Amino acid sequence: MTMTDCASCADERAAGAAFCEVCGRSLAPEPACPHCGTPGGVGTDGYCENCGMLAGRERDHLETDCGEVAAAVTDRGLRHHRNEDAMWLATRGRDVDVVISDGVSSSFDPDVASLTAVSSSGEALGEGVDLATAIGAAQVSVAKLAAEGDPRRQASNPACTIVAATVRGDSVTVGWIGDSRAYWVPEEGVAEQLTEDDSWATHVISLGADPEQAMRDPKAHAITAWLGADAGSIAPRTAEFVVGDPGHLVLCSDGLWNYLTDAAAFAAAVREGLREQGTLISAARWLADYANTAGGADNITVALVPITPLGITPLGGEQE
Repeated sequence: MTMTDCASCADERAAGAAFCEVCGRSLAPEPACPHCGTPGGVGTDGYCENCGMLAGRERDHLETDCGEVAAAVTDRGLRHHRNEDAMWLATRGRDVDVVISDGVSSSFDPDVASLTAVSSSGEALGEGVDLATAIGAAQVSVAKLAAEGDPRRQASNPACTIVAATVRGDSVTVGWIGDSRAYWVPEEGVAEQLTEDDSWATHVISLGADPEQAMRDPKAHAITAWLGADAGSIAPRTAEFVVGDPGHLVLCSDGLWNYLTDAAAFAAAVREGLREQGTLISAARWLADYANTAGGADNITVALVPITPLGITPLGGEQE
C-alpha cells in the first residue's frame, strides 16, 4: 500500500529529517516505477500499484562488500522472474564465513529454501560450529519448511543446493550438497574445482560414461542431492586444504559456472575481472555482468575471497 504524507511530513522533509516525528513515515525519496514512472507506486511485493507491472524486488540484485577481505554479489539474471539464489558473507578480521545456495526451481518456494539455508548455516558458523554441522543445521531448517506456511509446500517440498566455506588464516574448509561450486583460482594457471557436483552427469561419468555425451544429455544438470524434506539422509561432503600460494577462493552458483565450464576459462575470467575492476566487489559485479552478457539464463551468485599464505604480506596491507 502506498503511504501518504501526514500534515507534518512536508515540514519535516524540508528540515532534512529522515523520518517524520509525527507519523513515523520514512521521508527518503521513493523510487518511481520504471514502467509508468509513478513515484512511490511500487508495493512491498515488487509490483506497481498503478500499472501492475513487476518493478523489481529487493533480492533481484544484492551485494556484500567486505573491502579487501571478501565480496559477494547475487543477481536475478535475465530469464527468471525472481532471484532464487541466496548468499551469506561474514568476516571477523581476515576470517571469512561464506555460504551460497541455489533454490531448486521445480520445487515450491525455492527462494525461501535458499534464504533459509544460508541464514541457518551462516548463523551456525557464527556460533563457532564446524562446517559440516552448520550445513546440517541448514538441512534441518529447510526440511521444516514443508510443514510450515503455504500447504502447497507439502506437495512440492522447498529445496535448494548449498556450498559453504570457512577461511581461517591460510586454512580453507569447503562443504557442499548439490551443484553449487567452490574453486581455487591461483595467480597463474587453471582454476581447481574444489567441489564435485551432485548431478546426474557426474554420476554417470564416474560409472564410465563418455564425459562429452553425458554433458550433452538433457539430464546432465539434474541434481542427485539437495536440501529439503524429500532429500532423504544426505551427509554434506567437505574438503580442507592449506593455501601454498596466493590466490582467490571463489564460490558460485551454476548461473555463473555454466558459462565458464572450462577450468582455464574460469580462471581467466576471474583474473580479468580482478585486474580490470581493481576491487573485489567490482570484480564480483563484473562476473555477474559477464554471465548476464552471456545470456543470463539463471540466477547468478559469486563470492570472492583473496587468500595469502601466512608469512607472505598480502597486496595492499600488512600480514596479520
